[in-house]
Amino acid sequence: LNFKTVVQLAYQHHPDMLEARSSLKVTQGNLINARSLSNPEIELGFGDEVSFELKQPFSPLGVGFLKSKIATNEVKIQEEHLKSSWGSVYTKVWQIYSDVLISQNQSELPEQNLESMRHFFGEVQIRYQSGRALKNEVQRAKIELLKTESAFLQVQGKLRQAKAYVNLAIGRSIDADFKIEEQLNEYDLDLDIEQIKAKALANRPDIKIARLRIDSARKNLIKEQLSRLPSYFVGFQKMNKESDKDYAVLLGFSIPIWNLNQGEVKKANAQKELQEARQFIIVNEALLDNYTAFWDVELKKQQLDLFKASVEEAHELLRLAHTRYGEGKIDFLNYLDQVSSVIEAKTSYYRALLNYSQSISYLEVSMNESLRGEEGFHEKP
Repeated sequence: LNFKTVVQLAYQHHPDMLEARSSLKVTQGNLINARSLSNPEIELGFGDEVSFELKQPFSPLGVGFLKSKIATNEVKIQEEHLKSSWGSVYTKVWQIYSDVLISQNQSELPEQNLESMRHFFGEVQIRYQSGRALKNEVQRAKIELLKTESAFLQVQGKLRQAKAYVNLAIGRSIDADFKIEEQLNEYDLDLDIEQIKAKALANRPDIKIARLRIDSARKNLIKEQLSRLPSYFVGFQKMNKESDKDYAVLLGFSIPIWNLNQGEVKKANAQKELQEARQFIIVNEALLDNYTAFWDVELKKQQLDLFKASVEEAHELLRLAHTRYGEGKIDFLNYLDQVSSVIEAKTSYYRALLNYSQSISYLEVSMNESLRGEEGFHEKP
């Protein structure tokens, strides 16, 4: 299993995506209704004479066109909501996927730690048997070994739990087993804050939605102003008479003479002003989100570089610790401290690698664009 496959399955089967696609279908249905004429009215009369009337009502001039445009905007808004939902799902999926990755790495790491601790325990036993170490040192070494073995079992449990969350996200049975083929990478990204900001302004769904809502609000204001014009209907009447003229063409009008639709116009104008104010807030919040995500990536990368350097030092430290303790140049507590430092350095490195990868995911969502082409941000089937 790789991340591209997980992304494709999540796009198809994740509950949030299913809900977003269903909402999109609703707005598409509303668009069909908005583009359709009003239903005709049919009247039948029975008595001394039988009559038949057919009337087709029409909206004021331009109102139907604007309704269609507003409904089209609603479809576009829901399409952006779908993208927004995908960004959220992508982040969730990457988090649980990286949890599996880190758990797999950590399941290998405790094996390495276990090997280091067993070597440590063996060295203490040798010194004890030769009379150069105390019994309590052997007991302390045994305790540390058991703690490391317990940590290994705990990581195995976390791995099973992380796999269950991945299966849930991609619509598979939660107990389906798999092995991930990839490793967490130390991405070396060339980031520029101005380019990141420009892409966020151009691509973020929430900003696009705000613009579409303003456009819809402006069109709705014009629609309500046009609704002051008469609405009309055209009809046909047929009566069962013996005379030659037993039919008629009907024309009718409805005029909002009492308030000239002033209430709806005022409400539409207020909605337009509200959407304009919201756009200002949304854009600034989006830029703040993008700004903090950018600098968080920079910080996590610097931390990762530091922990990577400490791991490189740790390997040499462990080799020297084994040698010096065997030669009697360092005491038990010094030896234990150095072994523990090596184990902590490796654990901290993997934790920093995970944090760095997750910070990149947040930055990608904040600009709605992938920074890691192979990670499949836009790999939607």
